Amino acid sequence: MSLPHSETALSFDLAALNEEFAALDFQERIRRLYDYFPVNEVLFTSSFGTKSVVMLTLVSRANAAQKVHILNTGYHFPETLAYKDTLAELTGLEVVEILPDEERNRLTRETKMWETQPGRCCHYNKVMPLKAVKARHRVWMSGVHSYQTMNRAAMEIFEEVDGLIHFHPLIDIEEGEFLYLLEKDKLPRHPLEELGYGSIGCTHCTKPGQGRAGRWAGTEKDECGLHL
Repeated sequence: MSLPHSETALSFDLAALNEEFAALDFQERIRRLYDYFPVNEVLFTSSFGTKSVVMLTLVSRANAAQKVHILNTGYHFPETLAYKDTLAELTGLEVVEILPDEERNRLTRETKMWETQPGRCCHYNKVMPLKAVKARHRVWMSGVHSYQTMNRAAMEIFEEVDGLIHFHPLIDIEEGEFLYLLEKDKLPRHPLEELGYGSIGCTHCTKPGQGRAGRWAGTEKDECGLHL
């Protein structure tokens, strides 16, 4: 039986892990994670957005048995869903969809909640559905980069949040390094990038723009709430 999240976090010296993993390259960080945690205890999520393919490729090379979860809000661009299928075939990783509560999702659609309460819309369609899945795992692995937002700039490789260990193996990657890995392995880009989309989320809250400038454009919001 897995330890409760709080006991799991307390049983690891995260400062020591951060020191150990800081010296490793991105690929070796992900490989080394499985020396500490079995694959079934690791939750890996991806948005299948413009910055996803590198992380997905690294994970597939480290452990082909790792599943990748996507939050299907019902508001994805068709291009994102097609890209998901492309990357699933490329990497061989099993994709698991996380769906929001039907009634709450219907409420966001009927009221166009993203227009007046975008934070609440994200909470219903992303934060709440993921919470239940996180409860079944000891580690949450995601591909956030520190240069993306001010919130992410303060993150470390390993962190403890509400008793769950967060693992950010690419947190200190530089944008130039990311582009190098894309080109080196000739990885497919998200089809909306050529239309000027630097970051891609739900259709109603995403516009073309450099970096994350097109996410919730015209508001102070720059995170959906998952990584806060």
